[in-house]
Amino acid sequence: MARKPYQSALIPYEDEIIALRHRRPPTSYARIAELLLQKYKLSICRETIFRFVKVRSRGRKVYSFQRDAAAATSKSVRPTAQPADPGSRPPPKPKFEFKYSERYNLHRLPDEEAEARRKKLEEEGH
Repeated sequence: MARKPYQSALIPYEDEIIALRHRRPPTSYARIAELLLQKYKLSICRETIFRFVKVRSRGRKVYSFQRDAAAATSKSVRPTAQPADPGSRPPPKPKFEFKYSERYNLHRLPDEEAEARRKKLEEEGH
């Protein structure tokens, strides 16, 4: 048998929660829970109020929501993208190129010389 979809107990108080959260500074969720308990005898956890607001906030970082979608439309205007002035760019970094040099060329030591160096290092305590 199909059950009714879940309905939050906070829906009747939605407008009041919106008003309290839109104040500056916003009313804390714990304070909203206290107000709902005093005013309407509704015992509810602050986390529940947070989740109620979060679900209706359309994924924004600062969790708040507005009742109707028309009021929620953003009126901010983004500036149009301006092409960058090619003369203002810093010059590109030069690419690293390895240059072969005999000075830094590593070569394998003959066995006798390598053994002599190892022995000397061991005597010095290395």
